Amino acid sequence: MKRASELPRRARSVIGQVFVVGSTMTVAIIIMIPIIWMLNAAVRPIKEILVYPPMLIPQQITFEYFGSIIRNEQYQRFFLNSIILSLSTLAASIGLGLPAAYGFSRFRIRGGRIMLLSIMALLMLPPVTLIIPYFRLAKAFRFYDTVSGLIIVNIAFALPLVIWLLKAYVDSIPVELEEAALIDGCNRLQALQKILMPLAIPAIIGVGTFAFIAAWNEYLMAAVLTDTPRSQVITIGLSLFFGQRFRDWNAIMALATLSSLPLMIIFIFFQRWVVQGMTSGAVK
Repeated sequence: MKRASELPRRARSVIGQVFVVGSTMTVAIIIMIPIIWMLNAAVRPIKEILVYPPMLIPQQITFEYFGSIIRNEQYQRFFLNSIILSLSTLAASIGLGLPAAYGFSRFRIRGGRIMLLSIMALLMLPPVTLIIPYFRLAKAFRFYDTVSGLIIVNIAFALPLVIWLLKAYVDSIPVELEEAALIDGCNRLQALQKILMPLAIPAIIGVGTFAFIAAWNEYLMAAVLTDTPRSQVITIGLSLFFGQRFRDWNAIMALATLSSLPLMIIFIFFQRWVVQGMTSGAVK
């Protein structure tokens, strides 16, 4: 009787596992189809892209479109601006966000809860509502059409979330570790550098990756606050292929592939820390 009762249970377990694996594979295939098509369209002539029914296997492969973009000085400038913008936003967000998160977590500040709620309120503002204020400020302080202006704006968008996520992670680190370091002769800054920062590396990497990706994908403020190629970023360069009377699909797919490579590399190498950083402090 016991063995007979175990059979339906095992059957249900196998069916459940098959359902989970099948659902996961189906979702993965649905997600991968646009990526595969993007790569496919970037290495084949336009005449093969526009045929009906669509041809999944290319008959002719060419890297001409990648080469034309890589050799183009204007798009080299776009990539350089995006790298400067993303790395600067990453460094400034972590450099300012970690001390702020540490202060909110370890010290009782008068009005600190109100300040945290105010920071959270900044996250609820749609970026489109800030277009006019940022535009007027950029004109007034001569930051219009500069990479520096974009860096300041992206830091303002990334910093509130960075502070909240890092504070949650710092809250989960026992304060006794810092107290022991203070007893041994460390000051607050040394305790932050030698004790807390090594323990917070997963959160720093995860949150920093988020800040980098958000700055790399920036388009709205870049379209509003820049006007010439010397300060525009790769997302603006991608939009230039969408003309009023034409669409250069090969160049669009090639540039989309090139601009996606840094993000793919980041997720391949830092996926575990990204997930851990985004869920930091959820469980204590």
